[in-house]
This record gives sequence, C-alpha cells and structure tokens, in this order.
Amino acid sequence: MSKIDPRTRMTDQQWEAQNGALHPDEARARGLCWRCSGVGALYTAFRSEHVKVACPSCKGNGKAKVKAA
Repeated sequence: MSKIDPRTRMTDQQWEAQNGALHPDEARARGLCWRCSGVGALYTAFRSEHVKVACPSCKGNGKAKVKAA
C-alpha cells in the first residue's frame, strides 16, 4: 500500500492520476494541448515526493498551439 503524502493528502497513484487521460490525437481534436490533455500541468511522484510542473508544450494554459498559416 502506498503512503499518503501529508501535504497533498494523496497516494502516489492518486497524485499521478491527475494527469490527462486523453490520447494526443483526441486532445488535439478538442483544441487541447496534446501533452497534458488540457490540464495545464504534469504530475509525477517518486518515493512519495509529489511534483507538479507547468506543461512545457502549452506553458500551462491547456490549449493547443495554433500553427501560423
């Protein structure tokens, strides 16, 4: 059983479950960032250390980049 981080009150598995679950193609079709599925952040955990970083692809806004024509 995973330990619960006292700061986040979540297990590692619960913390990482906050990541978007959409396939990259589906996220793009919805106008969302392909990497974070529109969440705007990426969540990772290692040995009960929970880390949240802004998505490097969308800079944290969750929207897909629009290519200039």
